[in-house]
Amino acid sequence: FSGVVRKGLKARIMGPNYEYGTKKDMSITNIQCTVLMMGTHSEAVPDVPCGNVVGLVGVDSFIVKTATLTDEGCADAYPLRDMRYSVSPVMRVAVECVHPTDLPKLVEGLKRLAKSDPLVQCSIEESGAHIVMGTGEPHLEICLGNLHEDFMEGSQLKISEPMVSFRETVTAESDRLCMSKSPNKHNRIYARAAPLGDELCWHIDDKDMNVHAEADERVRASVLAD
Repeated sequence: FSGVVRKGLKARIMGPNYEYGTKKDMSITNIQCTVLMMGTHSEAVPDVPCGNVVGLVGVDSFIVKTATLTDEGCADAYPLRDMRYSVSPVMRVAVECVHPTDLPKLVEGLKRLAKSDPLVQCSIEESGAHIVMGTGEPHLEICLGNLHEDFMEGSQLKISEPMVSFRETVTAESDRLCMSKSPNKHNRIYARAAPLGDELCWHIDDKDMNVHAEADERVRASVLAD
């Protein structure tokens, strides 16, 4: 971290999906105000040097969870790497409004909740149900409390029973070789299950497009073979 952030500064915002040299997930906006946060109180100040916790007014609509801010002219700057967490959201609940007129408040409240917590995930299923996912029951209780009291101003919610997503994985190489035949019975495919290597997992966590599901099949196969 370096520099000074001040009121009126034209900032370049690089989101978590920003790619160097492109304009993907990148925005430019003015910082309307710099605010020092002191418990329940805040005080507007003209500028704040690095090393301090500061509130910025005017950037909320451009940031989801994390972002890197620089001066507008710093086109050669790289974004800071996102933090990695040892836990992931595995418990989920469905939330809906008791009164249908509160639906706009729920949609806006879920957007604000997703920005306020780096581990919570909010989504909408094909059925139209609004889903909130957290790392555990205490975490979900805090998130739902914030949603109800702070982001929806006390509007009544109907919350389903918590559900846990169970996942299985491979911890060691299989001792069995499995065989499958093609529909015309002319080809045989042999496979053995094995855990992914650490390097491949790092590429997946870093959202490397060469191993992404939408990547070119030949490129992905070459990366996996290496």
